[in-house]
Amino acid sequence: MRLTLRTMLAYLDNILEQEDAEALGAKISESEFASDLVYRTLSSTRKANLNAPALDGTGIGADPNTVAEYLDNTLPEERIPGFEKVCLESDMYLSEVACCHSVLSICMDEAVTIENNMRDRVLGLVQDSITKTEELETQKSIRSTGLENLIQPKPAGAPDYIRTKAHPLWRATVTLTFVCLMAIIVLRAVGPFDASHPWIGTLVSGSAEQGQSEAIVDPVEQESVDAADQSQNQSVQPFQTVAASENVNVVGTELAEVDVVTSTPVPSPLIDGSAYAEYLSDSHPVMQVAGDSFQRLVTGDQLGIGETLFSFQEFRPEFLLMDGSKLSLSDATRFSTYVVHEQMLGIQMEYGKLVLKSGDTPAYQFRLQAGDIELDLRLDGPRAIAALECVPYRDAVGAVGRLVRLVFNQNVTVSGLEELNQNAAASDLSPEKVTAYTVYAGNTEVTKLDALPTWGSASNTDSIMQEARQAYIQELAGSDNLVTQLQQLYEGHRLINVRRLAAYSLLELGDASAFVGLLDDGDYRALWDDDIRLMKSFIHREPVNQQQIETALQDYSSDNVGQLISFLGQFSDDQLLNGVANDMIGHLDSQITVERVIAFNCLQQITGKTLLYKPEVSPQRQTLPIRQWRELLSENRVTNHTESLVSTLIPK
Repeated sequence: MRLTLRTMLAYLDNILEQEDAEALGAKISESEFASDLVYRTLSSTRKANLNAPALDGTGIGADPNTVAEYLDNTLPEERIPGFEKVCLESDMYLSEVACCHSVLSICMDEAVTIENNMRDRVLGLVQDSITKTEELETQKSIRSTGLENLIQPKPAGAPDYIRTKAHPLWRATVTLTFVCLMAIIVLRAVGPFDASHPWIGTLVSGSAEQGQSEAIVDPVEQESVDAADQSQNQSVQPFQTVAASENVNVVGTELAEVDVVTSTPVPSPLIDGSAYAEYLSDSHPVMQVAGDSFQRLVTGDQLGIGETLFSFQEFRPEFLLMDGSKLSLSDATRFSTYVVHEQMLGIQMEYGKLVLKSGDTPAYQFRLQAGDIELDLRLDGPRAIAALECVPYRDAVGAVGRLVRLVFNQNVTVSGLEELNQNAAASDLSPEKVTAYTVYAGNTEVTKLDALPTWGSASNTDSIMQEARQAYIQELAGSDNLVTQLQQLYEGHRLINVRRLAAYSLLELGDASAFVGLLDDGDYRALWDDDIRLMKSFIHREPVNQQQIETALQDYSSDNVGQLISFLGQFSDDQLLNGVANDMIGHLDSQITVERVIAFNCLQQITGKTLLYKPEVSPQRQTLPIRQWRELLSENRVTNHTESLVSTLIPK
């Protein structure tokens, strides 16, 4: 069987014979392009934010009739290559064809039940159509015979609205208005409407003299005016010629140039407990830690030095520092501040992503602490920007650490980086590039990147998530109990992304049940990869977080919780081949969705392969992908596809 787009869709929907399916699966496994196409097809059908083609679209790919003909195998042969090329180049059209093919496959396997009422209604529509057609033909014949008698010549003459005479008063009003306008135009053409007008000047001057004679002058006011005039006359002295001495140069009258120095506003010095920034907008929520509780900030709140703040996943709150610089958080982030000296702010970052962007006249310096590193930053100029990312992880030997990456442009001066200074001369100093400094497990990397990370840009958002964030904030407005309101959003909101945001927020507030519930529901499968990465980072922040995840998993998999948690770390190739990979593949047969999701996504992140396995589908329908995973294990090929821990924890 040839490997085409149509046969590949049939293979994905399990409608081929066993022999054909195995042969086609082998061809897909051997071809890297086919494997990538399968992955694109599966991922595009799971994207909740993917646009749909227009219903009235035209062209070989956008026309719905073309899609129908292709799926029905009636599309002309000369048009098939062009249609398949459009599908290969666009995820939107590829997803449409794949989804339509899946629906048709389901209809082939499952018999459609038609109720008697529906059958009678459809048959009745045919009879009604026949009856209406006969009535229209009868009416048409009647009209044709009666039209000859209806056509009559119109009488000659003017129409009634022309023969009707206008009222004489209306005609007089129009004439009088026209005469008045012409008179005003003529008078204005002769001269201005004042005393100098040759025709009506006497009338204007007479009215002005009458108005002046009626004006009454207050004696007190007149006396004050006379005194002011007298003092003004006395202050005016006549010009006197003064003889200049020989030593005085009276020729040069140029004034000396004076340098005007504009003073740059200096922000108030940093003191423990004083305000250092202002919260810009509560449309991106931020929580302030107060002992064992937390409090949500509102727009305009002042941030004091020494406070601990944290944000939620999928949000980007911003703060305006006192010197005009801007501090932004991205996704789930937790940090605290302290004073280094009067003009240096210390930021202790526990996890997450943080962006510093200078204002017009930056004055503050910053000391960033994350993991095992401590860096001093100075923002030089209005275009300076630096992004810091801290990712908790567990390495192959079971030690928990922090991977820290600092990315900054040429307008940022960083001190405390000996490795960076040593590699600066040999690195690419192009102004368009940015420097990335990464520290993890005693290793240090200094590289050059083309741009900041995608999360470091404020424009990194899509309209669907923006709509979900707005609905999320509207539902939380005026809520007295934040946790209760978030639980209600997760359980009953109509938008799936709002429910996802509520689960992320509850996870940061200490309730992991909703977040684990995302992994048990196939409706959320589009972002399961990101959810597993978030779970890995969450359980390695501190031990209490792992206990929360274990408690939530008890509701789904009470026997294998410990083993599932152990999958969420880093492994060497020897560890994978000596039993870890076998345990992961064993969970692909599980009847519990959460177990399949965690095991499969860990295998996918380790090997970079999917082998067409779908964790949301029952394992009874996936015998071939599971067998391929076991064959891969028997060949000792379930190993890390990359040796770089950075690319594993910080995907592109």
